[in-house]
Amino acid sequence: MSVPVFRPDLVGVLCSPSSPGPHPAVLVVGGSEGAIPECAAKRLAQEGFAALAVAFFGVGSLPRDLVEIPLEYFAGALDWLAQRPEADPGRLTVVGRSRGGELALLLAAAYPERIKGVVAYVPSSVVWQAVPSDPRAMLGAPRSSWSRDGVPVPFVAMPPPTAADAAQFRGFLSGEPVAFRPAFERAMTQWDAVVDATIEVERINGPVLVLSGGQDQLWPSELFAERIVERLVAHGHRFPHEHLRYPGAGHRLGVPGAVLRQRRAGFDRLLMGGTPESDEDASRDSWPQVLDFIARAGAS
Repeated sequence: MSVPVFRPDLVGVLCSPSSPGPHPAVLVVGGSEGAIPECAAKRLAQEGFAALAVAFFGVGSLPRDLVEIPLEYFAGALDWLAQRPEADPGRLTVVGRSRGGELALLLAAAYPERIKGVVAYVPSSVVWQAVPSDPRAMLGAPRSSWSRDGVPVPFVAMPPPTAADAAQFRGFLSGEPVAFRPAFERAMTQWDAVVDATIEVERINGPVLVLSGGQDQLWPSELFAERIVERLVAHGHRFPHEHLRYPGAGHRLGVPGAVLRQRRAGFDRLLMGGTPESDEDASRDSWPQVLDFIARAGAS
């Protein structure tokens, strides 16, 4: 069963089982593609969860770009979900992939009283600068991707481009495929910015599951996932946490079947690493573990 939501303050779709609720609730957030991640919500509904997939830019009346998106928007989504008879807000997990994985961790740290667990596919351990729809805007002053209480969330900016970066960027604008991982790795050497922008995952009031691909060429998700777990351990996080590594997978690791979906224009020029087969295999292998994790997180 699907319930579309198109309001000025919320755009998404609630997918839930046909049986009466309330069911364990899941907030599903997308990444830099900007669409409603309905595919993931539908798969979760088939497994017994009430999943609200939300867009947060690039759709309807929402902001055009992933630039200083208010975290309060997602708090509003949680308010809406809590009023639905299909969902149990006391058993709420947030699931995200890529920039959505970054967001999922950030939301769970920001709202620990409401979110009881996180599943983050190929996530980041830090907040990154905004991603405008026009790549040429990346040459301007960087801005945060997120805000809270009207204040930009501290972020890591991409470092000044080298000559090789400039040549690669020109190639990207002309249609050549590009791997951005080296630029992200270099950005992570900006220690002060990294410290300020590191997501305070120790504030999460529940279990944390991160998944990474060893062949990820968009950014070093395996390194990010390791840092997330290391921070949880260092702060004595009292809930279970796990890092599922898939050495042969790339950045498209996610819900089974997502690899096969057509990518938005422009995303076909991003080198993701891995192969469609390796990413789909990893997605299928991890899926039962993801479902078990969400079920256990909601019951804790």
